Amino acid sequence: MYSDDDIKGNLSAVVSDGDDDQSWLYPKHISNPNVFVCPSTQNFIRITNQIRNSLGELSLYDLQSFALSKKSPGSSYEVFGWWGYSSGGYGPNARKTRSNVTTWVYGYTPYYPYGRSYKGLSAGASRAWMFLDGDGGYQGTRNNIPDPIDNHGADGGNISFCYGHVEFVSGRPDWKYILSLYLGCDTDP
Repeated sequence: MYSDDDIKGNLSAVVSDGDDDQSWLYPKHISNPNVFVCPSTQNFIRITNQIRNSLGELSLYDLQSFALSKKSPGSSYEVFGWWGYSSGGYGPNARKTRSNVTTWVYGYTPYYPYGRSYKGLSAGASRAWMFLDGDGGYQGTRNNIPDPIDNHGADGGNISFCYGHVEFVSGRPDWKYILSLYLGCDTDP
C-alpha cells in the first residue's frame, strides 16, 4: 500500500501524531470514498469538494480531517501514524514504518497502570494501531477513550492494525481499550 510508494517505508503520509489527513489514500489506494465512513454514523464525503493534498495529488477536502460529530462531513476515522507524540518530551516517538512496527520497543511509562509491565518489550505489527474510530474529546468527553457520543458510544471502537486486520476493541471496562491504545502507540490516550 502506501509504504510501498514511500522511500522511507512510512505507513502513512501524516506529518505529526495529530495529523488525521487521509487524502493521500484517495483515489490511488482507496477508490470508494464511502470506505472512509463508519456505518454507525451519518458522516459523508462530498466528492465535489476537491483539493490538492500535501503530496500534490488531486483528492477530497473532506478527507483532510476526521468528522467532528456523527453527522458532519469528513472521515469517521483518525490516523495514528506515529509512535508516541511527534512533539517529543513524552517519551520515544517516530513515524510508524514497515520496519519499526516489528522492532519497536515500548519506552513510555504510561499514566495508567495497565501497560507498565510492557515497557521494554517489543510491540509488533499485530499490536500497532494505524486507523481508529474518530474521537477528538469534544463536548467535554475523554480524548481517545470511548464515550457515549463517539461512533460506537462507550462500547468501544474499530481499530485497524498495521499488519492488516481490523478489530472492535471493547471500551468496557475502560482498561481494555486503554491498554490496546498503549500497545498500539506507546503512549497514553
